[in-house]
Amino acid sequence: MHKFNPAHHQRLTSKDRYELMPPQIAIDEIKKVVEILSNSGQNEVKIADIGCGSGFFTIPLIKTIADIENIDVKVYALDISEEMLSCIKENIENANFSKNQKSCAILTKCEESNITLEDASMDIILTSNVFHEIEHRLDYLSEIKRVLKPGGNLFLIDWDKEDKILKMGPPVEERLSSAESVELLSAAGFTDITELPLYSSSFTIKSKK
Repeated sequence: MHKFNPAHHQRLTSKDRYELMPPQIAIDEIKKVVEILSNSGQNEVKIADIGCGSGFFTIPLIKTIADIENIDVKVYALDISEEMLSCIKENIENANFSKNQKSCAILTKCEESNITLEDASMDIILTSNVFHEIEHRLDYLSEIKRVLKPGGNLFLIDWDKEDKILKMGPPVEERLSSAESVELLSAAGFTDITELPLYSSSFTIKSKK
């Protein structure tokens, strides 16, 4: 299974990618969940960005949710690549975070078959543009399910095989469709599976453990 080359990490934060996939659109959906948890009286939320890369979603996510009132936020940025973790660490240092925002970020190395988080520890998991690279997808989803709390939310974003423009991203033969991904999520036991029409070239699927 083809993996993204960390040496090309600058592509992950290119102007073209920001225009094609503005991260704030998905982050606003995650923020809604955090606000629901806060309003329900929960005083802490833990979010994992699995396959964080150089921080395309992680950094604006922290800027958006770190200062939500009445809830303590932790964002775990995980990647299989030490090079990517070094890159996101540098980007966080240069992100003009407040002290509170910087304290939210926890960088962790993981493996495809071993998400290095405790059982039932995460309220929300985001995995973006990673799923098509995973060889054993049901095993990967089982790992995500393991670390999610009961009722926890998964946001799965990836390049859509049905995209007709193909401005960037992997070749079509390496992609999945949203329907294929929904089927895998269902097979892995996820519920409340909902497709969110956020991006033209990618699908976004929200589901629950």
